[in-house]
Amino acid sequence: MLLDCTLRDGGNRNNWNFSDEVVEKYLKTVHNAGISFVELGLRLLKKDNTYGKLAYCPDEYLQSISIPEQLRLAVMIKAKEFLDCDAEKNLDSLFDNKKNSRIDVVRIAAAYHKASKCRQICDMLKDKGYDVALNLTKVTPDCEDVFLRTVQTVIEWKNFDILYFADTFGQLTPQQTGHFVRLIRQKYDGTLGFHGHNDKGFALENSLTALENGVNIVDSTLFGIGKGIGNLPTEVIAAELNKKFGQKYNLQAFSSSPLNRNHISFFCR
Repeated sequence: MLLDCTLRDGGNRNNWNFSDEVVEKYLKTVHNAGISFVELGLRLLKKDNTYGKLAYCPDEYLQSISIPEQLRLAVMIKAKEFLDCDAEKNLDSLFDNKKNSRIDVVRIAAAYHKASKCRQICDMLKDKGYDVALNLTKVTPDCEDVFLRTVQTVIEWKNFDILYFADTFGQLTPQQTGHFVRLIRQKYDGTLGFHGHNDKGFALENSLTALENGVNIVDSTLFGIGKGIGNLPTEVIAAELNKKFGQKYNLQAFSSSPLNRNHISFFCR
């Protein structure tokens, strides 16, 4: 399965300042392509006047735009905003109960060596009715021991729905990616996700390797737009999944999308 996080990760390029028109065209594009899982933006606690609406994704905003009914919608929070503070108060200020929100999944981004502090955050979001994805970030080739201890700790909680790991700095090779997936799968049999970056040009190969070794979800963005060098291009991985895994993504939706005609201005409006 693909999770498209174009606007969340691409927002690093323009401080999440996307017009409603661009957001709706984007949602229509990925929906027409057959993608059913989208991470629309962040839900930050701290306010910054230079940031656009997708840095916060308030429920009122989500209710005001046209979102295809079939899309499963996620937002990301940063664990560091809730650790060493009144997490309950701060989460209550950001999240209503799921029944009152268009959001389906909340992804908690936490550096792998700090993720073991996120148990309360997971518990609270589950209590509110959301599916929870715990995303272990900043994974590097030399972090195996601490990373695996963290995995062992968090899987014992049984309070999240998806476990993710992220090649945040784009340092992993395909061999290392496969190795990490196999190690996780020795301990965890739930839904597993992988988020790659393209700093060394391995985003595609790493993601395919992850899928071949037991990952269920990989992240991608239109045109590979994202922080730094960028991400795995959705239109590329969709074609590969059609060819190698028998998926049926509608590739024509990407080439015919109005966002494809001038995708640089897409991120500057």
